[in-house]
Amino acid sequence: MIMIAGCGTHTPLPQPPLAPVHKTEPSVPAPSLALNPTDPYCCTLPQELDVSSPVLGPKINDLERFEQSVVPYVEQSGVDRESLLDVQKNFDKAYYTPWSYTAPPITAMEASWPLRSFRGGYGSNLRPLPPMWFQEMAVQANFEAFGTLNQKAIALRWMDLRALPTPKPLYRDPSLPGEGYPFDMLQNSSVNYQEPLFISHTSIDGAWSYVFSNSASGWVPSDGITPIDEATADKIRSSEKLFVMEDNVPLYDSANRFVAYSRIGMVLPIEKEQQYEYYALAFESGGSKSVSIHKTAARIGTSRLNREDLARIGEQMLKNTYGWGGMYGERDCSSMIRDMYTPFGIWLPRNSASQAKRGEVISLEGLSNEEKLSVIKTKGIPFETIVYLKGHVLLYAGTYQENVLMMHNVWGIRTIDKAGKKGRQIVGKAVISTLELGSELEEFDPDNNMLGRVVSMNIFTKSPVMLSKGAKPPKKKKKAL
Repeated sequence: MIMIAGCGTHTPLPQPPLAPVHKTEPSVPAPSLALNPTDPYCCTLPQELDVSSPVLGPKINDLERFEQSVVPYVEQSGVDRESLLDVQKNFDKAYYTPWSYTAPPITAMEASWPLRSFRGGYGSNLRPLPPMWFQEMAVQANFEAFGTLNQKAIALRWMDLRALPTPKPLYRDPSLPGEGYPFDMLQNSSVNYQEPLFISHTSIDGAWSYVFSNSASGWVPSDGITPIDEATADKIRSSEKLFVMEDNVPLYDSANRFVAYSRIGMVLPIEKEQQYEYYALAFESGGSKSVSIHKTAARIGTSRLNREDLARIGEQMLKNTYGWGGMYGERDCSSMIRDMYTPFGIWLPRNSASQAKRGEVISLEGLSNEEKLSVIKTKGIPFETIVYLKGHVLLYAGTYQENVLMMHNVWGIRTIDKAGKKGRQIVGKAVISTLELGSELEEFDPDNNMLGRVVSMNIFTKSPVMLSKGAKPPKKKKKAL
């Protein structure tokens, strides 16, 4: 497993099969259903239990030394762009990609990779799942019907995007660090309220629909989406857009009923503007309705990159706890960066490996740690550069006292004790740190230092150019007169 528990969605690449689990179940007596008053947990309320407080573990130097606020770093290293960049001019095309499909963009064989990859693992009770469970999933997934609906759709609420048609988790091995909670291998990604989708087909019972978003594919509850026609899709695409700038602001309908919470990364077609509120057009089964959002929480249209908005959005991103694949409405490393730049009309892929290929890519493979830091300092553009190691992406935040700093959402730091037992020092949130986060810890695993595992950086605001080891791009030949 990777040092920093990853944040790539599963859709783009097939995963290696999990080895079947063969464990001998110990013989245990059947539990008695009778109450036992002598059992201290028998008839006790949870708040009455004598439970000790969680142990937080040792402090991590980077998180104490560097201010955990994006504001000073944006003020020092951010840039106020005078105009829109080229990458900001194609947002609509990328965002509404699902509505350009007339058939699934991949084959049934490609879409059904979880049925071949996941043949063993553990469930929510941390017990091995029986072979029958996987057989039932294969039947429910109904890939024989792949590509039979082919409908444009829209999400009616925020939802998890699952690799199989079930909300239940699948863990590789909860006894091993990085292979249990929160790394549910069926958590592919998530979709926002009113996000454009394309429906391939439904599960056997119709409870789940296999859909494509603009960055991933997987299963969502069928009652969480509604099909739309071409005319509705055209109306939404041609409308002026509201880009949400704040998380967790309530949206209300015309009867002042709660509809949804806002989420940075959400895009809505604007209907009208009043003194204190914007009104967006929201679509639901059987029609549409007007929903309001306070003006402080959204902006009309794409804005140029600027320090004020970067600081505002970045501060909210630093409040996020770690959410593998978007679980519990939280963010992981790639979704943090993706959502942070959506209000600027910059579309980024959902998984870390794909994000690392956007824009001007500079390879850092084969360089020493000192050389890597030098290249990042000299060629990186703060808050416009992604640094990549397998399974993890970080946003370059500039330098402070000669330290190269990163903003990233991270699960934990890999550790190893004197007996060779591997573990994790949990971070579990978005932080500002160096690429050597936790290196001072007594049980830090030096073989899994982030800096040593960095393989590339990419300036995602620039046009695609592949550079090698910090080399300068080739000069353009002059045209003959």
